[in-house]
Amino acid sequence: MLFVSTGDPTFNTTPPTGEYAESGWDLQGTWLNDFLGTPIAPQYFITAKHLNGAVGQPFTFQTTTYTTDAFFDDPSSDLRIWHVTAPFPTFAPLFLGSSEVGKTAAIFGRGTQRGTEVFFDTTLAGWQWGAADHVLRWGTNQISGIGSNSPGANDLLTAKFDLASGNPNEAHLSIGDSGGGLFIKDTDNVWKLAGINYSVDGPYSPNAQGTGVFNAALFDQSGFFIEHNSGTFVGATGPGQFSATRISARQDFIAGVTGAPEPTAGALLATALAVMGTRRRRG
Repeated sequence: MLFVSTGDPTFNTTPPTGEYAESGWDLQGTWLNDFLGTPIAPQYFITAKHLNGAVGQPFTFQTTTYTTDAFFDDPSSDLRIWHVTAPFPTFAPLFLGSSEVGKTAAIFGRGTQRGTEVFFDTTLAGWQWGAADHVLRWGTNQISGIGSNSPGANDLLTAKFDLASGNPNEAHLSIGDSGGGLFIKDTDNVWKLAGINYSVDGPYSPNAQGTGVFNAALFDQSGFFIEHNSGTFVGATGPGQFSATRISARQDFIAGVTGAPEPTAGALLATALAVMGTRRRRG
């Protein structure tokens, strides 16, 4: 996670206080050693599908290690829900409304530090991704829009890396932040899980030919070219942005998994075998 205000690698590496207290820090668990997941029911946590993982791997939450014994993929998004063998002491409430745009979100990740400055001509435009230290950090950003992975899906929350925001905690994501939770304060004044970190703009090139490619958090993309499709670069403008898979858009899938009776040992084995077969077919 990179910040617009500072490159200090220790910035926001302790639990937030004040207005961002109880905004989700204590609801983040460690998955696959370097990533995050969020408990959302007594024996289920949610994270990004593209992180992969295997049944039997551990998930650490509030100093206790839990063993995974099944997972459930959302066929229409990047969400994956894992089942563990023992109940969590607490779990995150879900933001299920439709009023995310314009709200300030607290975001959690274990990505990179801020790296080398990026200039367009002589004007600072942002920073390259730095060292991947996998340290838990928190930041904030305003939800600027609703996006889609497919037409009409409305399944992504987007946020811009805005230098002009005046927000010292203004954050952008980088590699390693996937799977972290994005929380929004609901009308009942409770911070609720509204998204799971999914993607960022980039990579970038200084030219349309796609040479000199780099990854960065740019608050001004003007003059640079961004990869649109594999190997195709188009001109970019404005601030870079990141996206998170929108919990409210996938609430039926989530409820269908976590609201079902606890699976039996036989059902868990069948689920694991079925998913393993699906992964083989994908190559």
